[in-house]
Amino acid sequence: MIAWAAMALLGALGAYARYRVALAVPPRGTLVVNLTGAFVLGLLVGAGVDGDALLILGTGFLGAYTTFSTWMVERSYLALSVGAGFALALLGWLLGGAV
Repeated sequence: MIAWAAMALLGALGAYARYRVALAVPPRGTLVVNLTGAFVLGLLVGAGVDGDALLILGTGFLGAYTTFSTWMVERSYLALSVGAGFALALLGWLLGGAV
């Protein structure tokens, strides 16, 4: 029950973080959010974060932070989001494994 409450709280914080980042870089907000989210998720997995911590951070915060539903509307970023997203997730995973 505590993990679900924490996930909801971090989900709210992730959504707020997405809003603030999108305001900070208006023409590329969705792209920046999705790429940084992919990197951080890779970092968490690479560092061996699992269980409730991955649920709370990965699904809660990063699930709300990233905007793949909005990304689908902005098709102009399709190839860059997918390609760079995978590359940054891999980089984060490698760096996380080194920690």
